[in-house]
Amino acid sequence: MKIKLNQKLSLLIFLVYFGLSFGQKVEFTVPKNIEVLESIIFDFENDFTKNSAMGAAATAMGSGFSTNIDLYNLKYDAGSKNPYLELALNKGAKSKQFIQQASWNITFTKISKKSTKVSIFLENITPDRLSKKDVDVKQTKSTGKVEKEIKEFLLNSKATDRATAEAASPRAEEIARMNAEADAQFAEIEARNRIEKTTSKKLQALFTNKQFISLPTRSATFTKRLQIQPTEPECESCKGGKYSNWDIDEVFNLIYATMIDGQEYYALQYYGDKKVAGLPYGLVFNDSSPTECQELFARYNAQLYQTTVDTDENTSSALTVVTFKMNKSFIRLEFGNQYLTRLLVSNREQ
Repeated sequence: MKIKLNQKLSLLIFLVYFGLSFGQKVEFTVPKNIEVLESIIFDFENDFTKNSAMGAAATAMGSGFSTNIDLYNLKYDAGSKNPYLELALNKGAKSKQFIQQASWNITFTKISKKSTKVSIFLENITPDRLSKKDVDVKQTKSTGKVEKEIKEFLLNSKATDRATAEAASPRAEEIARMNAEADAQFAEIEARNRIEKTTSKKLQALFTNKQFISLPTRSATFTKRLQIQPTEPECESCKGGKYSNWDIDEVFNLIYATMIDGQEYYALQYYGDKKVAGLPYGLVFNDSSPTECQELFARYNAQLYQTTVDTDENTSSALTVVTFKMNKSFIRLEFGNQYLTRLLVSNREQ
């Protein structure tokens, strides 16, 4: 059957378009043993990698080996474009976008004892919550920069076969230690999965638009949404000498205060042992972890760190927090038991 000229042109355009789309692949040969490359690839890094998580996806495949290299927190706006992605935007999208994670698949295929074929392609990208509707994930392309960095790294690394063999053959005590750690992690996951998860109607009523309550505000705003009258404990540094306090469902405590020095804030504390949804942005008390929250609010440059809090006059304890500024408010998330237990919103940095 003959193919008309316009059909040939259409087919050619399709093939070119498809070849340059999201799954574009870069291939090259490295004059090194595949075992050496399997070892050194986990040392690759740039300003956007998190190497501690990379090895988890490594997969052996016959005469080959495959893993992923992930870049995190890629920001795009009119004045500054991240060099690793050609971001495709939907019609009407804003120029300012944020990619939480972009993942490149890298596969090693053995050619000989001293030669390995390397294939790299952009596998997927994950826009953050606000960019999901604007970013065309399927049409976004890799610029080729990370592929070039990986190639230069593999060619120039000085790892040896002996070092690779030692790394690939952990001692018995090391294997036992890793197995024990894995068992402990599985046990913790199973215990966490058994914890009941509920949704608080009071939290849903408090955050009716699924966002934090903006400042400045008034005590009456909280009272109206909660349908609970507050107590007003005395406070020397507060305006009017008092602050507002609500006890909610016997497991939450909310306070709102305006200070003489101009600070305004509210803080919501959870004291229960269940997982409780109803907070903005999908946050869940006793379930959201520090790293999850840092990634959730990465576009706001969320910072994760440990600090200390006084438990009484003579002792203090470590506390993990995530802090960031959203619009005009400073947000502080606290993790008293490794999971979210308190949030504070203020007009000043804490």
